[in-house]
Amino acid sequence: MTHLTDPITLPNNLEDTTEQAIAATYQAIADGATRILVDLRFPELKSMPIAYEFARSFNERYDNAWQAIFSDAGAAALAKREWADLDVSVRGVNEGRRAVREEDKAFLLVEPSSVEVDQVEKLVQLAGDRPFVMLNPRLENSEVGLGLSARRLRDRFLSTFETAYYIKPLELGALWRCYPQTWQVWVNTEEGMQFLSEVEQRPSSDDIDRLFRQKTGQKTGSFLGRLQELFSALGR
Repeated sequence: MTHLTDPITLPNNLEDTTEQAIAATYQAIADGATRILVDLRFPELKSMPIAYEFARSFNERYDNAWQAIFSDAGAAALAKREWADLDVSVRGVNEGRRAVREEDKAFLLVEPSSVEVDQVEKLVQLAGDRPFVMLNPRLENSEVGLGLSARRLRDRFLSTFETAYYIKPLELGALWRCYPQTWQVWVNTEEGMQFLSEVEQRPSSDDIDRLFRQKTGQKTGSFLGRLQELFSALGR
């Protein structure tokens, strides 16, 4: 397990990424965060194996006094089959109060979409001051047909979460945050991935473009082969 007292650097495989994400989540909880976001933005990443590692870790910490919540009944049924070795209560996001029991100490919500924003917000409110971890949300999907007021509600809701872990490949590097560290931008070089800069708030795409131009003279225009191989391996 990654210890947050040790120097933390960009991971180079999915196992290290998952360990970092779990350790960062517990550090955020220890510091008082109750709404926690973990987001691994690898193309074609399968969330279920990562969710399993979180579930196994939650079992060790909370025993069976926690809930795993999924966006639909199909995903919940799949988890019940694939997690047969774990003593976990699995619910769908539409189950409301049944998904937030009085005895629960924590909650793990896996891959909700923008369709479930209202239901998710109600679950978070029911959870109160108990840790509620949202893993790989896809709340930015389904923009077509999503009105401006709905997008503003979603963005307001997301702003109440502490991002404990975030990693996303960029065309010239990577955007990464591992709590309690700040947001970091890394660049791919001939010697491998190198730290480029850090910022207090999550940078926008324009911020990242400006940063690459200032630091390297390059724009984020061409995907470097070595980086693509790295993140393809991470996403498997």
